[in-house]
Amino acid sequence: MAHTDDFDFDRSVEQAWRRFILRLADVLSMMDETEPLTLTPCDAAPGEWFVRFSQEAKNRITVRVPLVVGSNPLSAAQMAQLAESGWEKCGLCFQISGDQDDCESLARAAVTVLREVFVVEHPVFLDSNVLAEILQDPAAEEGSADATYEELLAYSSLDEVQLVAAVSEELSEIFGSAPMRDQDGDFAVRTGSTMIFVRVPSDGKEVRLFSVLVHDVNGRSRAAEVLNDVNAHARWVRFSLVRDKIIATMSVLASPFVPVHLRQAIAEMTNVADGVDDLLAASLQGKTTFPDGS
Repeated sequence: MAHTDDFDFDRSVEQAWRRFILRLADVLSMMDETEPLTLTPCDAAPGEWFVRFSQEAKNRITVRVPLVVGSNPLSAAQMAQLAESGWEKCGLCFQISGDQDDCESLARAAVTVLREVFVVEHPVFLDSNVLAEILQDPAAEEGSADATYEELLAYSSLDEVQLVAAVSEELSEIFGSAPMRDQDGDFAVRTGSTMIFVRVPSDGKEVRLFSVLVHDVNGRSRAAEVLNDVNAHARWVRFSLVRDKIIATMSVLASPFVPVHLRQAIAEMTNVADGVDDLLAASLQGKTTFPDGS
């Protein structure tokens, strides 16, 4: 049985956005006139952005969406969608304003634009000048180990809390910001066009990586046959059919935990996912998580 039978990708994405809204609202409630907060596409070109928040009057936040993102102008359908949602066209942007005491409403409006207008699949596919602060989970900080990361590496065996702290620190080093963690305890990270979830089991004996490659698979029997063939040739990554999704999984032994092994596993998962997701989707009449490759 796969280690990910209990994993619900859609639920995890919804949880991630809900937590992102709450953290974003917290950041907005404390911002001042000195610097705007900008949410940009991952790997954005200079000056490219999706949504920008600024305080231009006391206790008032203005949120702007540009008419052109990079070199791509908004379509007529996108502009109509913004107008119908209450955004007003002003110069080269659509904008809304609201009271700083009600930042959650502004955060929700911005996230709706990100998801429905710009089709951002998950918060980890955003960059920001304060992204690490937005993504950081206070609950995760409370449960972190007292020992420093360097001290943790000296242990031949880590308990779950220590291992979570070590994995979180290493992911921060790899990706340059604090990783997002969902309510199931899984870390969600972006690498290229792939989203990888990282799980630390309660026994602290391993670190599990998994990525949803294909959704809405048509025909479980055919899928099982295809995956049997794929697994026969795969060296480290294993492929499983969980309901109507194909999930790639890989485990890293954690006794002791060796950070470079986690880095190698993430690189291997990324290469495999980018190499077979489109082929599997075409073969099994499914769809990839990010159909446009963005």
